[in-house]
Amino acid sequence: MKVYFTPCGVALGHAGRCLPIAKEILKSNGKILFSTYGDAVDFLKAENVPTIKVPEIKFEETKEGAVDLRTTATKAAKYIYTFFKQIKTEIKLVKVFNPDVVISDSRLSPLIACRLLGKPSILLLHQLKMLIPHRKTLSKLEQKLKHFGEFVIMYTLYPWWNLANIILIPDFPPPYTIAKENLKIPKKILEKKAKLIGPIVSRRPEELPPPHEVKRKLGVDADKPLIYAGMGGTKKEKFLINTMLERIFEKFPQKYQIILTRGYPNRSELAYKKENLLVYNWFKDRYALLKACDIVISRAGHNTVAEAIYFGKPLILIPTPAHSEHQGNAKSAEKMGIAKVIQQDDLNFKVLLDAIEEIMNDGQIPKNVKRAQHFALKINAIQTVLHYARKFVAEKYSS
Repeated sequence: MKVYFTPCGVALGHAGRCLPIAKEILKSNGKILFSTYGDAVDFLKAENVPTIKVPEIKFEETKEGAVDLRTTATKAAKYIYTFFKQIKTEIKLVKVFNPDVVISDSRLSPLIACRLLGKPSILLLHQLKMLIPHRKTLSKLEQKLKHFGEFVIMYTLYPWWNLANIILIPDFPPPYTIAKENLKIPKKILEKKAKLIGPIVSRRPEELPPPHEVKRKLGVDADKPLIYAGMGGTKKEKFLINTMLERIFEKFPQKYQIILTRGYPNRSELAYKKENLLVYNWFKDRYALLKACDIVISRAGHNTVAEAIYFGKPLILIPTPAHSEHQGNAKSAEKMGIAKVIQQDDLNFKVLLDAIEEIMNDGQIPKNVKRAQHFALKINAIQTVLHYARKFVAEKYSS
């Protein structure tokens, strides 16, 4: 089976959830090719998978890493031009690689290329409803206008997403759906083509040794609590939050051990070690950190929240300001009782330490996490995606 993967290249989450599917295909002697852009290019090349860079489309950002809608709107013509260049590039790559099926993660141009060339496509997407970002509290009228705008965007985009043969939503079914806000959509859309299949993770907790063994391999004290802070997002998002957290963690009590990963795959792994703080530019086996740690601190990206649920770890989430998806994910996780949420403007030494100690001393959040983990471990999204890929290939060769 030849599969062409086309993940969105903004941050690493989209490429990260395509990678375990690709590795399963390689195990069965299949062939793969990736096309993407942005940070995902370096990430995939570091994983030694064949990757081609295509024209890049990304939103403009504020200095905090939030989407800057006003600046983005002024460059609309540029983005449209780049989008057509992307379609042209994808048509060429599909013709040359000639895949049996295309798996696109949150990208439209490959779906258009597939429809024009008669190739089956699978769309991975957990944001069927795009949320308009905002920071200030909205009036009732502004809220109504916002919701109206979001439905206009959804109904505009859905016919294009519908070019895919099937839409697979890598999120948990209720009651543990993470991107609840992005999936508040008419049932007829879900029933027609979209299916909730559960998040995609490449390693499961039962595949790793017990936490105390992993701690010893990591070179940390097996008897001390370990905090894992894994920062994802765009470069601006990561730089600001990493700077803030490093300053805070340098003052933390010695009873805690902290491993912070900055999320830069194209740099040397270890950045520095200072007493009870280990800072990595990149840590290849983040699943070892997930298995070993007692608490996860994250930006509230969809993949990290899902992985924490699979590994049964409580969360402290610091969503990017005005980042609608992160804010929605954080809200969902908090309502599930598996996370504490700290807004970036409120982040300081005392607030973070208090949140950690509340989780460590109050057993309710860990209990809620274990219930969510029990639910999650019944799901295997990779095999579901592969099932549909093989189904389309079988249909192709039987016709």
